[in-house]
Amino acid sequence: MSILPASFTLLRADKAAVRAVLFDLDGTLWDPEPHVFSAYAEVFREHGQELTRRRWGDVIGTVGFDLWSDLEERVGEPLDRTELESRVAAYKEEMLSQMRARPGVRNLLEQVDSAGLLRSIVSNSPSWWITRYVRQCGIGDGWHSVHSPDRVATLPKPAPDLYHEALRRLGLSPEEAIAFEDSPTGIRAARAAGVRCVTVPNDMTAELDLTHADLRVESFRHVDLAEIIVSLLRLEERQ
Repeated sequence: MSILPASFTLLRADKAAVRAVLFDLDGTLWDPEPHVFSAYAEVFREHGQELTRRRWGDVIGTVGFDLWSDLEERVGEPLDRTELESRVAAYKEEMLSQMRARPGVRNLLEQVDSAGLLRSIVSNSPSWWITRYVRQCGIGDGWHSVHSPDRVATLPKPAPDLYHEALRRLGLSPEEAIAFEDSPTGIRAARAAGVRCVTVPNDMTAELDLTHADLRVESFRHVDLAEIIVSLLRLEERQ
């Protein structure tokens, strides 16, 4: 019988001691996705088109997605992409300025620190974005390293490169870390690097295919880090 509450879904894990916890940022530590989606969806509506949540699911967690080509194909003419991006950026600036960390995140980070574990951010977002919003969310301190494609000049998720870089910087093997991710893209990256992955979906990712994660937790509220680690290890014993 699982030692976790019924809201936890067990999936899979490999056995090893844990020395570090690696966190995705967007959608995981904080949740800007609904507002970012709304910004792009509004532009689509102004051109008589609908940007569906299903289509958005294809780009969550990715880098370099091109929704404007999709929109141009639908309307049958080229668009002023600079102007469209400017409007999206203005909308995001307004809507994201008051957001904070997801409920329960700060408590989990305190548990990581109290346990003497290392913690790092592994994100596809640019470094300036990470710096700005972890500070805004009140979680800017205590990170042993921060990994972003523009900082380490490597491939973004779903490639495992960022996780490989984090492990290298921390001097750890994949078996000595666990990752927290919210999207299929991030999960694939962590698992490809050999890192156990706990998924904590948000409203935008809850219905996506997250089954490649080792463990699913519906919320950070009341999360017990020790229970998660023990359960990950026990899963391996059952296989």
